[in-house]
Amino acid sequence: MARISSYGVDSTPLNSDKMLGTNPDGTVKNFTIGDIAKHYSYTNAIGITGQITYVFLNTADWSPSTAGSMHIALSGTTKAFSTVTTIKLSKFQYSGINSLANFYAEFANKDILIADIENQNNYGVYTCTAITQDSTNTDFYDLTLTYRSGNGNLVNDYNYTVVLFAGAQDKDFTFTQSNGSATWTIAHNLNKFPSVMIKLSSGVEGIADVTHQDKNNLTISFRVAESGTAHLN
Repeated sequence: MARISSYGVDSTPLNSDKMLGTNPDGTVKNFTIGDIAKHYSYTNAIGITGQITYVFLNTADWSPSTAGSMHIALSGTTKAFSTVTTIKLSKFQYSGINSLANFYAEFANKDILIADIENQNNYGVYTCTAITQDSTNTDFYDLTLTYRSGNGNLVNDYNYTVVLFAGAQDKDFTFTQSNGSATWTIAHNLNKFPSVMIKLSSGVEGIADVTHQDKNNLTISFRVAESGTAHLN
């Protein structure tokens, strides 16, 4: 075999081009550029922050020991993104060894994107309203989802990526107090301490004391009973 430096340089590589390498057992193999790229996409081996990859499995193919999978109880092979309300995720991503249990907490009350790795026009955007560890299969977590938008289907044995939906995380909330009250109690579920702008039913801006109980609840206290709206951002 000639020295590698003696071969010409191909400045337009194709997915079908081959590279020479060895398997762990020492056998020499050809690897296509396309298959190498697919490996990186499926496993997130290059470490793109926040991107988690899974293989989607239906009831026939899934078991509690299937690490790196996401699962919905499904007898068929496809599930429309628009009909998904819950999904079970392994605490390990596809071919991963590190637990993602702590990272899942970041999904709470946020929008997430589930997309086909090879065809990102097949996707679903959801608000994740709850995350609970499976009490029986403790290596899995159940996400409760509210569908927002998307296209296409989840397909059995296809690989998908799950990420926080960029550009949709800074949410706002509008609360309406129809009847006059000196205390407005607001459960906004924004998962932050939002700023508050009050507009009274008389049309003027309201002045009141705002108390944040936590990142999802607050109260507005007036000297007298008032009605109107509160805009939270």
